[in-house]
Amino acid sequence: MNLRFGLLSALKSGRWLALPLLLAGCRHESVVPNPVVDYFPVVVGTYRTYAVTDSVWTNATPAATSYQFRERVSEQFTDAAGKPAYRLVRSKRASASAAWVDDSVLVVQPSAQAVLLTRNNVRTVELIYPARAGRGWNVNALNGSPDTITSQTRIYGPSVGTPYTTPASGSQPAKTYDNTVLTKLTLDGGIENLNALNQMGLRQVYANGVGLILRRRFSFATYTTNPDGSTNLFKNVQSGTAHDEVLIDSGTI
Repeated sequence: MNLRFGLLSALKSGRWLALPLLLAGCRHESVVPNPVVDYFPVVVGTYRTYAVTDSVWTNATPAATSYQFRERVSEQFTDAAGKPAYRLVRSKRASASAAWVDDSVLVVQPSAQAVLLTRNNVRTVELIYPARAGRGWNVNALNGSPDTITSQTRIYGPSVGTPYTTPASGSQPAKTYDNTVLTKLTLDGGIENLNALNQMGLRQVYANGVGLILRRRFSFATYTTNPDGSTNLFKNVQSGTAHDEVLIDSGTI
């Protein structure tokens, strides 16, 4: 049936009851859109606040310093290549009662294929889409690094789209996010286990529709002990550093 002719005839004759029959006689394929997954959302006026802990071990004795970071998306602009970009202002304060002091400015460029981040004039590839377990990429592919374009310096963890619970931080309770992804360093970008006694790495967890919820950067020199005389070995940090950021608040300014 000619749909246009049928519609015109119905309109001219006033036969409105015939319209459902005309439309029912035409076959339409229903299209179900894929769910949008965005592990690094950027919306002007939004912010994320992190509890930060820097830890240092010396002769197996730890010392920690705590403070807060806030990242707010201050504006959207068009870069030199005509691409949309967002200015992200990072601020720092010593405690929840202290005033925020701007610390640095980053530029975020999200797309359907990747999330680019520029810090100190160095552009890195923070995420690639679609996120798949075990999929790797070169973080420094766009910044002139001597790494080749085929080098894999970052990789997704063994599971994608699974729940993750951030640890409690101060007065903030632990929180579970339903859909998350983990990124970590690869053999080309840094090794989480250099050998039996040395570890280093970077782990970042992103939640869909939220962004970064946890970052952990660490470098440890360890030793093993057997304090109870059994066969159980305990690994302790002899020297090293760790930097931890946990999301504690987000919203709109």
